[in-house]
Amino acid sequence: MLDPSNAHGLRPVQTANPSDTIWSIVSEDDFRQHLVALEKRTNAVPIDVMTERVKGTYKTATSSETLPLVVEKQVADDLAYIAAVSEGAQSVAAVCLEQHISLASGNECERFLNAKIAGMDIVDDAVKNMLGDIAEVLQVVARSTSTDEDRQHSTSVPVIFNIIIQQHTQKILGRLRSKKWTKPTYLDRTHKKSLWQDFANVIHRVQHIYPKKSERRVRESTVAQLTELAKIYEDFETTDTETSNALQQLVQATYRSCRLPEMSAYALKLEQSSSTPQIGAALKTLRQLEKIGAYWRIAQDLVAAASQYSAVFHRIHFEYVPPYASVPTDITYESWAGKCHVHAEVQLVVEIALQAQTHLPTSSGEGIRKIPPRTIGTSKYLCYLCHLFLHYHGGFTLLPTHGRLYDQWTVPDLKEYDFASRRKLASVLRDMDAHVRRRIEELPGVVWRAEPMTSRQNLLGWEEEEEEEGKNDEVDHNNKSLEEGFGKLEVVE
Repeated sequence: MLDPSNAHGLRPVQTANPSDTIWSIVSEDDFRQHLVALEKRTNAVPIDVMTERVKGTYKTATSSETLPLVVEKQVADDLAYIAAVSEGAQSVAAVCLEQHISLASGNECERFLNAKIAGMDIVDDAVKNMLGDIAEVLQVVARSTSTDEDRQHSTSVPVIFNIIIQQHTQKILGRLRSKKWTKPTYLDRTHKKSLWQDFANVIHRVQHIYPKKSERRVRESTVAQLTELAKIYEDFETTDTETSNALQQLVQATYRSCRLPEMSAYALKLEQSSSTPQIGAALKTLRQLEKIGAYWRIAQDLVAAASQYSAVFHRIHFEYVPPYASVPTDITYESWAGKCHVHAEVQLVVEIALQAQTHLPTSSGEGIRKIPPRTIGTSKYLCYLCHLFLHYHGGFTLLPTHGRLYDQWTVPDLKEYDFASRRKLASVLRDMDAHVRRRIEELPGVVWRAEPMTSRQNLLGWEEEEEEEGKNDEVDHNNKSLEEGFGKLEVVE
């Protein structure tokens, strides 16, 4: 049944005939009932956070003609992060990169990087204009004949940074919980203190993390760095300054602070210490600082990528995947959650499948080879079901998940699918359902986990591993495999 209130030209989720549905192996109602059963047994968080990384330095390259996997993932993540402009849980974007590379000289005009972008925010022309403006700067960097990379960097990074901040001002003010922030309507009744006031707890924790006399120097240095940053945040909130410039300075100061060795060491020791509400609050504050400082990192890294992999960024094209309408459901874990949504990651997979049905050749022109996406970049970690979906679908790697299960998740059931696409999606849903049922059967009781943060930027080097030169495409599966991804369980009798 379709939601009749399909405004903004959103695509319908269900158009297939009953005889040609992707729910032919497992029924949709049974699938959703099993999801709700797992949510009830796990507080809707079936697994701990899981990450996958590529070993190798970001800048290690054997050629400027193609992107190493680690760079492809970083660029896709960064584009997704800045494409998700709106506030709230529904503001999620996903990006995958399709490289059209030259096989012979003289084909520069045919070579380009195609970025497929999905998410609810992309219907906004302001977001498209922002990304288009950033692409223009990156293309100038890639086409530049100047050998002075430092000069390119110093002139292009501030331009891109300013474009991003202009579009993300309200979102950043929301992260700051600033009085200068215009709250969304749904948050009108919420009242939280400003972020700068949370620094007191973060600073106080330092003496507990470094209590020894021998740690005095590192203790004092860490306190000094946090106190200096806290003053910048307080001044921003309590002085009547021009918002845009002050916000840019705050973001840059946050980035610089997060990249200090003593700050990274403090964050790691906090993470490894005994869990208390105070430590949990301190960690949450640090995570928020990472997300604020990330805007300056992204501007720098995009320019660095365009400079080093100039052949790839010579021409940039954005392909926007039209989002789908929501559909009603009466099988839910939460009584208020009565509509299902097609997550941005699923939108990309469906779009790639539909385009593949046209049987386009792997070459997009004479002497040009198309490299399909190897990973999907996201503005937030994958939810549990998107992670399961991509795992059983195959073809993509480097897919971290925050572990939260949303039963309002669904897959478009379209008449446009050919037999192979319909069979593929039906088998993926079957495998997902079997996985969920196994998890329910294996649980020793009711398992409780705190609701996780859904997005992370990792500026502080959390769980950072040594990078190995020349291993850009070697995937490191951090934590546990999907089949063993329970981590620490707290069983409630």
